[in-house]
Amino acid sequence: MAGNDDIDASDLDEVLADADTATLLGDRPEPEVQFGGARAGLGFLIFVLGIACGIPAAIFMPGFLSDHGSVVLGIILGALLFVLVILSLVFVFRQPLWRWLFRRSEIEVTRFAGPLADVARYAANQRVDEATQAARNFAEIALARYAWVSSRRWLVASITGLIAAMAALAGSALLFEQNKLLRAQSGLLVEQNQRIDFQNSLIDTQIQLAEAERSAQIGPEVVEIGSLIGAERQSFLDQGGNIENFDLSDLTSSTRGRIVAASLVARPYRYLAPSNANPRDPDGLIRSALARRPAVLADPTVLDRDQASNRERLVDRAVSPERGDLLTMLTANSVHQTEALTFLGADFSYAEFRREEALDLSMRHARLAYADFSWTRMRDCRFGGAQLDHARFENAVIRTSNFSSVAAEDVEAPFTARDLDYLRTNMAGASFRDSVVYRTGFRDIHAIAPVFDDAAVAMADFTGASIGGASFRNTMIIDTVFDNASLLSLDLEGAIVFEQTFLQQLRQAAEPGSFVAERWRLTPISAGEMAEHPRYIEMTNHVPEAAYVNRQAFRITKAETGGTD
Repeated sequence: MAGNDDIDASDLDEVLADADTATLLGDRPEPEVQFGGARAGLGFLIFVLGIACGIPAAIFMPGFLSDHGSVVLGIILGALLFVLVILSLVFVFRQPLWRWLFRRSEIEVTRFAGPLADVARYAANQRVDEATQAARNFAEIALARYAWVSSRRWLVASITGLIAAMAALAGSALLFEQNKLLRAQSGLLVEQNQRIDFQNSLIDTQIQLAEAERSAQIGPEVVEIGSLIGAERQSFLDQGGNIENFDLSDLTSSTRGRIVAASLVARPYRYLAPSNANPRDPDGLIRSALARRPAVLADPTVLDRDQASNRERLVDRAVSPERGDLLTMLTANSVHQTEALTFLGADFSYAEFRREEALDLSMRHARLAYADFSWTRMRDCRFGGAQLDHARFENAVIRTSNFSSVAAEDVEAPFTARDLDYLRTNMAGASFRDSVVYRTGFRDIHAIAPVFDDAAVAMADFTGASIGGASFRNTMIIDTVFDNASLLSLDLEGAIVFEQTFLQQLRQAAEPGSFVAERWRLTPISAGEMAEHPRYIEMTNHVPEAAYVNRQAFRITKAETGGTD
């Protein structure tokens, strides 16, 4: 047309090319990249939130999930139902939503043809504005379609993951419930095991008592032997004999043989200890009396330990009261020498000596392993060359007695030293706990880990003794000799001594290198603290006052640094 700027074909191609580039090629990748970045960011955010919530839940919430699994499962099912309702609403109202989001009510693939046809028609008619608008419409529909497809895929994937998570959580909830039941069952099993242990202890007690009943059947024989000893003793006196001269040789050979046989037949066993206080324990008797009037005590809880220990129970280790009764009957009938019985094979191991006093008792070379002389007041007793491994002399008073090994020249017939310098006294694990030991010899004994805890050891002689691992914890040591004794790993924690140079003297006197004085230190204590020692009162009845009165006492404690034995 004349007077107008006509648009030729090249101009139209350029415009359409620009429109296509701007709308179809240029604009589409940008939303795709943005949407992809947003989706990746959302996925990373969900992953971080899952980590932030899942780790604390796994650490702190297993118990809660186990106890409230049904509640958690109900919440998850409710959330799933809510999501399904929302998706149903989205599907029903999809056209208004599309119109609100994309300004389009339909975004099916079939709708792409209309805008494309408009672009072609307007371009052919050289209507640039309408062609541009048609291209824009086509781009909007294409992008809306892409957004809808991406969102739908994400929703499908999310629902699928949620359903999978629900299935997993359902199994987890069942596992939590199962674990809860298993914990309850474990508690019942623990209780059942406790009851079984208690039942086993009762069965063990029953077995021990049955064994005690069988072993105690030798009792009448022991009583018969006692009557025979008494009859022969009386016959000796009737013949004008002096009771001080009556000994084992004045018994008939048949009586001596019956004593040996009875000692071999009698077997150790465990029996029920008394349910009340030991009648030979004066302190225990006083505590039992005070237990009836706990209100008079400033601290009544001190009686709880006694009440717990006074329940009926088996003695802590096997003993043979019958063998102890044989010794009791011998000493009661003025027979104090047992060496001939030992030579004939008498066995007094595990013997429970229940006589309160043992005066001038001679049991050299005797077999006394695991024997029990607790609560006995011993004076002038001789145990040289005896086997006293794990024997007990607890809560005893031992005065002027001798446990020393027997030198070869002092061995009396029928025993011989052969080619030995002396016959050792073996006392491995022997216990003198809570005892008073006064002027008693332990020369050259062989005793691994003997125990003198809470005892009072005064004027004792450990010359040449091998007492490695000995324990003198809280022991009162007064003027005791340790010349050339082996004191490896000696425990002196809490011991009380009366020489400020005790540690140095002990190191010089002991076998070289067996005692490290730097391991210990001395701390002065008052006379009142010394008087609180558990054996102080009993010690004052036997030890001269000059040994401890007006003397500075020191307590031995372990040094913070120092050598080791």
